[in-house]
Amino acid sequence: MTLRSVLLGTLMAVLVNIGSIYSSYIVASTRTDHGHLSIAVLIPFVLLLGLNILIRALRPRSALTSGELIVIFVMGMIAATMQGEWLAGYFLGTISAPHYFASPENQWGQYLLRYIPNWPVVTNGTALRWFYEGLPEGQSIPWIAWIIPLFWWAGFLGALLLVNFSIVVILRKQWVERERLPFPLAEIPLMLADSPARSVIPRFMRSPLFLIGFFSVFLIICWNIASWFTPLLPPFPLLNGWRSMGPSIRIGRGFPSFSMNLNIFVIVFGYFARLDVLFSIWLFNILTLLQAGIFSRIGYSIGGFDPWCSHDAATGWQSFGGFIFFVVWGLWIARSHLKSVFRKAFTGRGQIDDRSELISYRTALFSLIFCVLYIVLWLRTTGMELGPILVFLAAQFILYIGVTRIVAESGLVYMRGPITAQAFTWRTFGASGMAPPSAVGLALTYTFFCDAKGFAITCLSHITKMAEAIRARKRWVTMAVVLAVFVGAVSAISYILYQGYSVGSYNFGGHTFDNPGGGIGGVWEFSASRIKNPSFGTDSKRLSFLGIGAVFTAILTYLRYRLPWWPIHPIGFIISSSAVISNAAFSIFIVWLIKTILLRLGGPSLYRRAIPLFLGMLCGYLLGVGLGAVVDFFWFYGCGHEIHIS
Repeated sequence: MTLRSVLLGTLMAVLVNIGSIYSSYIVASTRTDHGHLSIAVLIPFVLLLGLNILIRALRPRSALTSGELIVIFVMGMIAATMQGEWLAGYFLGTISAPHYFASPENQWGQYLLRYIPNWPVVTNGTALRWFYEGLPEGQSIPWIAWIIPLFWWAGFLGALLLVNFSIVVILRKQWVERERLPFPLAEIPLMLADSPARSVIPRFMRSPLFLIGFFSVFLIICWNIASWFTPLLPPFPLLNGWRSMGPSIRIGRGFPSFSMNLNIFVIVFGYFARLDVLFSIWLFNILTLLQAGIFSRIGYSIGGFDPWCSHDAATGWQSFGGFIFFVVWGLWIARSHLKSVFRKAFTGRGQIDDRSELISYRTALFSLIFCVLYIVLWLRTTGMELGPILVFLAAQFILYIGVTRIVAESGLVYMRGPITAQAFTWRTFGASGMAPPSAVGLALTYTFFCDAKGFAITCLSHITKMAEAIRARKRWVTMAVVLAVFVGAVSAISYILYQGYSVGSYNFGGHTFDNPGGGIGGVWEFSASRIKNPSFGTDSKRLSFLGIGAVFTAILTYLRYRLPWWPIHPIGFIISSSAVISNAAFSIFIVWLIKTILLRLGGPSLYRRAIPLFLGMLCGYLLGVGLGAVVDFFWFYGCGHEIHIS
């Protein structure tokens, strides 16, 4: 770990945020905030690798080492979680929407604003109007209007990040060394950054399979880019962004369709996942579609879906029941490790060694305890009652740990929880069981909602894995991560505010700020509607399906432990209802089929020899997406094309 790697990592932290926001909001081109590993850091990292190869050829001693490249990547990776739907978009939308979109017609003043404290939201009407509609000529940006809410939220979000960091540090040894989870999202950057000792070009690039994979993807994207200019070139339907989805199959009337999207990101990272996990994911996705279709045909329903939850409530809630069991069971089998961690933290004794961790177990455990207490008190100050706070946080951390563990085991770049912690809290207490201040406080939690991906926790868990490749004191790596988080957050938030006052955030290419129904303002509309009509209580039907899902996951887990030949992994069931999994199911099936054939024909050796093919596909995809953004900037500014799909 060197000074130049930290400086380049800091520069990367700025670029991944400003570049992403500019591409998505201003150029209306490819978004980079969909996945758990952002292409906002992968694209410049691949370009940096190419530049480093050139430097190694001309001046070998000046080239970056593998450890330096990983430091740069780690800093860019964590910084990228500050932009877009990861944080900045939903955060700024949540704290600005209530006072801007309030009107006599929607009655937010009566049902919302009277219960919202002034300190966590922006209340200056002029500052809000200029942010959404653009700054009048001759006026300066009213930064002062944002200082108080940003100050209080900085403390809250910092505490939440420290909680998540502490969790992954406590669980790292269990997941990495005892259970040996593959962490595909970490393995691929480590492979890309591997610098050969006696060769200019990395070994995987010297394979003909790398070139085949690279050009097979890159040329398809180039063809699709050319089709933007003329209708005479029909775009290739499987690699052309979410606005031009591939074909789909529908079993019958009332059944959801099975999307046949070919997603290179999913295929590449899925190649490094276990076969039973891949098989279970696409199998249960089909079974979930069948269940939803049968319920639709017979007319059975437990009600509509909540915002950002599975579109079929029954399958979503049974999946979350499985989620709960999956997390609790994982903590149970880690009980000996957790016991050792607690002993080390409280007494300083024990056989477990924490010198290889990014922070000591004592620091992690006490940070976890005190930060959770601070979060509880912070939410209580907003008006939330203690019961909803505890239920919400319990569901939130179950989702955080579950999503992180699943991404580490499956390599799913696109992964969401089946339902949100907010929906679980609403349905547990009902509108009749929560006072209006609790409903408002629950709406404020969408600031760190991050589209149900988990607030940077998956990224942090992979950083603890990649830190093993950095030859430096682990505490220095921690300081680099903290620096990247700070620089990334400041860059993302300040740049969105600057662009909002320049062009009006209502005109951004994303839909976060566009209206109270379609953007994050829909959360406030949803909360106001329930405060107006507090007629429903605890939803027993949904909780029943939650119990069914937990029992079914317990059965799958039992069979997996008792029968060595059992081919089905519980992960497939507990994530099967997620919309992003439905979009990725066909790609998961393809990579499962490819990997199965390779292992049957040539065993592990053929599997390893094929790795350059998939690394080439990834590099070709990244450079193709980057080229598309450049073309959008010069020829389709403000009405670009989104190649990168979720």
